[in-house]
Amino acid sequence: MKNSKKEQETNPVEDFLRHFMIYDHVLDLKETGEFNGAADHLLNLLGQGCSENLEETIDLPRAKANSENLDSMPAEYVSALFDQKAKIFDIKLLEILQYSLPTKIHEKINTLNLGPFKRLLDLGCGTGLAAELFEDRIPYKTGVDIFEQMLNLARDKRIYDDLQQCEINDFLDQDHPQKWDLILASELFPYFGSLEDLFAGVARNIEKNGVFLFSAEAVMEPTSDTPPYIMSDSCRFTHTENYLRNLLKQFDFAVIDFTQTTLRQECENPVLGHLVVARYMPA
Repeated sequence: MKNSKKEQETNPVEDFLRHFMIYDHVLDLKETGEFNGAADHLLNLLGQGCSENLEETIDLPRAKANSENLDSMPAEYVSALFDQKAKIFDIKLLEILQYSLPTKIHEKINTLNLGPFKRLLDLGCGTGLAAELFEDRIPYKTGVDIFEQMLNLARDKRIYDDLQQCEINDFLDQDHPQKWDLILASELFPYFGSLEDLFAGVARNIEKNGVFLFSAEAVMEPTSDTPPYIMSDSCRFTHTENYLRNLLKQFDFAVIDFTQTTLRQECENPVLGHLVVARYMPA
């Protein structure tokens, strides 16, 4: 029987969630002593490909619908992705998706001999994976995320001096008594298409000569007609290098380093992106 187009398509976000839930069940069974059941579920996890659909397991909002009109990811979509199984998020991200961006950020700052820094602002901090590596190096650390369960996990780690549950642009629009000399935005841009407001907010809240370090998933093989950002098949925004460079220039950031790198793995394929380090140098 011929498969429909929908059945043939692969959604790596759904694949991530499906494996996420299976692995969580494995851990639950192991904790209760059901080792045979845990082994069966783990074999199920390892044996499944990326074509299996998750719709029967979880009701994941479809951000892909009308994606041409989206400037950012709908909050309910991101909430479904991160809030449901936050307790094993770190394990899934590091082991299943081979997520190494926090280490690359730390290595980049060391290689470029940046710092020392006094105040870190971690935008979209999640459970604190990026900030963990700076635990003893930066005296004051602020984390911002919209999802309560992620912030609860970050709070348990005692990495941050201040944690704020807030939408990113809303936080950057607020009046803060002090600015930050290092602002991180790792794995944040895929949930925003248009980045003008975010860059403007970062410029308002960063100290002169402060460092802005961010990652962005790359638009592959762009042409002169390629729009600045595109929603990928995995329901995440990708951005062109030209768009990012133009924004840096527009908001008075001087590029220190602009590198293409592998951000993580999806269905055993590398996800390529940009890792960018820039210094705020207003006139």
